Amino acid sequence: MTNVTSAEAQEQLPGWTVVDGRLEISVRAKGFEGAIEFVNRFADVAEEMDHHPDFDIRYNTIRMRVVSHDVGGLTDRDTKFAAELDKLIDDLELKRQPKKISRTHLVVVTPDIAAILPFWKAVLDFKESGGDDQPAMLVDRSDVLDPVRFHQRADATIPDDDVDPSGGPVSMHLDVFVPAEFAEQRMQDAIEAGGKLLSEADAPSMWELADLDGNRVYLRTDQ
Repeated sequence: MTNVTSAEAQEQLPGWTVVDGRLEISVRAKGFEGAIEFVNRFADVAEEMDHHPDFDIRYNTIRMRVVSHDVGGLTDRDTKFAAELDKLIDDLELKRQPKKISRTHLVVVTPDIAAILPFWKAVLDFKESGGDDQPAMLVDRSDVLDPVRFHQRADATIPDDDVDPSGGPVSMHLDVFVPAEFAEQRMQDAIEAGGKLLSEADAPSMWELADLDGNRVYLRTDQ
């Protein structure tokens, strides 16, 4: 197994897109049955090559993500697997949809990462990722949701000469939906990690929380 750079992978596989260090592709079948046929056939390839991609199916659209989780990056195992899937995509006449590929990072800018990271780790139930030489990041334990990155800046306020074209306050919050039976424990974990409870007027359907910088989270349930 040999490591492969993003540029090398993209050059070898022009039908795929390298996003955030992973090979990704979105393809569309003519209908649901065609999508399931593709899934069944690529499952056979995955078993044969002992390499299993992450995938998501929505009616006739399949999105796949390939990376070597055991080494934390792309390898020739990924490119060989993707090349085999290219043959299957062509054989089944699936339509590639490169414009549907993207990945988002929420970036929290703060003068003190150590002071607020525990709150976000608790309220999202994410885990820390990266080492000392990498930016602070929280990632979803199941690798489904987009990660949260932290950027430290001595002055995290908006400069006085910046213009707010809307004329209103600059504000953003995050809605976090969790199963009702876990919501109160998640709320307590977030408070113990340095967060502040701003309102529980709508509990048990919603709690309003904030980190030490005032960034707000609405912890929600369907209850």
